[in-house]
Amino acid sequence: MRLSRGRLYTLLLLLSACGYLWLFASSSSGFWGDWGGCWFRYLFHIPCPSCGNTRAVLAAFHGQWVEAFYYNPLGLLLAALMVVVPLWILADLLRGSSSLLRAYRATERILRRRPYAVTGIVAILINWIWNLVKYT
Repeated sequence: MRLSRGRLYTLLLLLSACGYLWLFASSSSGFWGDWGGCWFRYLFHIPCPSCGNTRAVLAAFHGQWVEAFYYNPLGLLLAALMVVVPLWILADLLRGSSSLLRAYRATERILRRRPYAVTGIVAILINWIWNLVKYT
């Protein structure tokens, strides 16, 4: 199913808002109690591939790039997307353009190619191994 511009932009804005709410809740001291916020780690007692992303995004937003990379390299990408995507959507809406939709579809086409998909999967697995070594 191909997402229309309106559906994609709505979904991305909703995800961005949820991300900012998650960051706000996570940065509130004592909000979570003993639970660290990761269902995977809570259920299986091992870190997931994205464990550390919240801390990484918070560190990146405070300009602590090395710490952000250490927590989870994917967090740097996530932090960039959390800033860029809402601004890009706003720019598209103001200009009546669909450049983000075109970029999304082009990226999706690239990532469907086997070499790129395999590279992405291997990168996620390497990140997960790093998390397993680092957090266990």
